[in-house]
Amino acid sequence: MPSTTKEALANALRQMMTIKPIAKITVKDLVEICGVNRQTFYYHFDDVYDLLEWVFEEDANRVLPQEIVYDHWTRDVMAFMEYLQKNSAFTLNVYNSDSRLYMLQYLEGKMEMCIRSFTEIVAEGRNISQQDFEFVVKFYAKCAIGFISQWLDMGMQLPKEITTDRILCTMQHSIENILDRFRIDV
Repeated sequence: MPSTTKEALANALRQMMTIKPIAKITVKDLVEICGVNRQTFYYHFDDVYDLLEWVFEEDANRVLPQEIVYDHWTRDVMAFMEYLQKNSAFTLNVYNSDSRLYMLQYLEGKMEMCIRSFTEIVAEGRNISQQDFEFVVKFYAKCAIGFISQWLDMGMQLPKEITTDRILCTMQHSIENILDRFRIDV
C-alpha cells in the first residue's frame, strides 16, 4: 500500500500506462483506481502530465546514479539503460507523448551530472581549460542522449551489431583520451 496519496496516484498512472497511452489517461481514471476524489488529485497535481513529470523525476532520482564512480563507471552508465528497459512500457509511453522533450532534457541533465563527476576525476593532473572541460562533458552527455533516443525510436531494441559490450568498449578510456587531446602544455 503506498504511503502517500501522491504515490498512490503514481502507481495508478503506471498501471494505466500499461494499457493506455498517456494522452488517453484521464484524472477520472486515476482517482477511480485510488479511491480518491478529483479535488484530491488537483491538490497535488495540475494535470496528468504534471503527475507524469513527478513520477519520472521520483523514479529517476531514486534509481539512477547521482555520479559515475571511476572504478565502477560501466555499472553506473548501464544503470540508465537498465532503468529504462525495466520500465519499458512507462518509458516508451512517455517518450511517445508530448512529454518526450521533457524526458530527454531530464535524462540529459542526469547524464551530464554523472559524466561531469567522472570527468572531474579524469581531469585531475591534466591542464585542461574550463571551456574544453565543459565541451567534453556536454559532448558525451549529448552523445549518450542521442543514442538513447535512437534506441527508444527503435522500441528499445538494439540492432544486432550494436551490443552493450561494443558500447562499453567504445567508451573505455575515451574521456581520458579526449581530455589528453585538450591538454594545455605549459
